[in-house]
Amino acid sequence: MNFLNGSPKLNAMLNEDRKGIIANPDFLSEASIPSGIPRRESQIKRLQFCLLPALKGEKPLHCLLYGSPGTGKTATTKYLLKRLERDSGVRWVYANCWEYNSFYAVMDKIIVDLRILGAEKLNTAFKLERFERSIGDKPFIIVLDEIDQQPPKERNSILYNLCNLGKVGLIAICNDRHTLFAFDERVKSRFHPNGIEFPPYSPQDLVCILAQRAEYALRPDTWDNRVLQKIGGLSEGDARVAIQTLKNASHYAEADCKTCIDHIDVLKGWNSAKGMKRSYLLKNLTEHHRLLYEIIRKQKEILSGKLWGLYLKACNKKKLKPMAVRTFSLYTNKLIELGLIKAERALVRGKVRLLQFI
Repeated sequence: MNFLNGSPKLNAMLNEDRKGIIANPDFLSEASIPSGIPRRESQIKRLQFCLLPALKGEKPLHCLLYGSPGTGKTATTKYLLKRLERDSGVRWVYANCWEYNSFYAVMDKIIVDLRILGAEKLNTAFKLERFERSIGDKPFIIVLDEIDQQPPKERNSILYNLCNLGKVGLIAICNDRHTLFAFDERVKSRFHPNGIEFPPYSPQDLVCILAQRAEYALRPDTWDNRVLQKIGGLSEGDARVAIQTLKNASHYAEADCKTCIDHIDVLKGWNSAKGMKRSYLLKNLTEHHRLLYEIIRKQKEILSGKLWGLYLKACNKKKLKPMAVRTFSLYTNKLIELGLIKAERALVRGKVRLLQFI
């Protein structure tokens, strides 16, 4: 079948004198920031305070931004740094530590982004020296997103070497404020970040964010406040899920030749957004995280002690070296923290948890 000669329904939609629901799809991208960051005024002021020294040619204050996924940490940071660079010429670079998961990988990312010539040598110290020489005596900002996803040794090495470098200010972003307590003592004595909390959005906060996106992205009269309220209530404080749900719902409505988004489109869009978020999180976790998740998913709910036993059997079957018991607890906590599973105290003696698939 020729692509342009599809179903009668599709042909009817293409031939109708209508322009569909989505006017500017770029504004339904999570990375797009139409006009500022709604409902993050307090966090913006605190981050501005930390960046203020850079405007005077001084070293910016180090920051630790923490909060659940989808609470605006990365969007707020990039929004302010783009304004800072535009207005004052202060340069910055961004590295996601989930993707660049070693000190060498982070330095290589910085070298490539800044196009520093003569730094191709496969040596971390050499790249660090070339970077320091390149920025000279000017303020510079490095954003280390998902810093809690780095192996502890690499994370400590990155922070220890970068935080006292000339006029370099660090913005470390993580999901949990307790990440700071896991730093090496030498890092703590050097880093001393200003902590800025990003709490989950309320449903009304999300409605405000979605209204901003819809105004830019969707055609008039194709959405209403009830649709946005439904999405805000379903998204559990996560703006990424909310924006993706609106995007998916818009596409579902267009595919069904509707003139506006309705409840059914929202539910379809939300289910798709949840699945995409789960796939993204699992893809970026270790094989051991995914193994634990699959066991819990199949069991629906399981006691932590039984999970350990099934995990050991699965490792033996896959010929994987099992992690230590302490690491096992950290890994299950990470699945809980990311919202992939939930836990409650089991009604048995001892420190036993009931882990449940969501």
